[in-house]
Amino acid sequence: MAILPSIKIDSTATLAKYFMLHQSIWIQADDYFHAQGKQAFALAEKSVRIGWTFCDGFKNVRKRLRFKNRDYLFVTKDWPSALEYMNHVYEFADMMGYTRAVLSHGEDFVKVKSLDPQGRPTSLTEEVKIGYIKFQNGSRIIAFSSNPYAMAVYGGDVGLDEFAKHPNAKLLWQTAQARVTWACDLAVWSSHDGEDTLFNQFAQQARLTLTLTPTPSDREPSSSTPDTQHSTTPTLHHSAPSSPWNLYFRVTMPDAIELDLLDVINRTKDTNFTPDQFITDCQARSGSDEVYQ
Repeated sequence: MAILPSIKIDSTATLAKYFMLHQSIWIQADDYFHAQGKQAFALAEKSVRIGWTFCDGFKNVRKRLRFKNRDYLFVTKDWPSALEYMNHVYEFADMMGYTRAVLSHGEDFVKVKSLDPQGRPTSLTEEVKIGYIKFQNGSRIIAFSSNPYAMAVYGGDVGLDEFAKHPNAKLLWQTAQARVTWACDLAVWSSHDGEDTLFNQFAQQARLTLTLTPTPSDREPSSSTPDTQHSTTPTLHHSAPSSPWNLYFRVTMPDAIELDLLDVINRTKDTNFTPDQFITDCQARSGSDEVYQ
């Protein structure tokens, strides 16, 4: 399946070459819903450092190139993380041979309400830095951090990175969910940060109705029209009115290892970890089972 007729690469082959299975499915899963004229509302419970945000950058370069005048609003916990994401975005455009489609990229500022130490809006204002990349077809990727109000004047697809760790998750969600009103997609992914979080509440909602769990035996990325009987694709049910989710992922560290994470680590870092050794090291480094989990 080509990204665009003018891009002379096979995206399926590219995904198989550069991304692990859970990453490949995340990149392509929205296609299933777009083919039906539906919005995608995706939630992912994930382990740390398994490449989720990295592959989301590829996903949304691909998506901006396929859809004109469609923005992507990426929100993460701090500015260094936002800047790293935008660097990956530009690298992916270069990897696809499509930097010619980039009209401009850089940093800008937006003026928003200041928040008090409890995360409540005040009468003061502040300037918040954003990163952006604009494509010739009118689409943009805009990266935000810190103040949730920074994205309030925008609309488009939304991605909330490490949502459980955001200091103002409730206010962020209040702002973010309204950005997708005009038939856009919304994605939330995070590792957990305790049980008393809005992300954990959303995860429990998604578990009640949806399953999308990659297994080690499923080695091919899903197509744009997945077989819903296959374990790498969404099992769809009617969600409760209070639950928007129609895509759900759960990938623990043992899952990620079975899905080739350790092969990538050993290859890129010139190490020779075995799965048992790697898990043992993760557990020992955590210091307690609660932190490890």
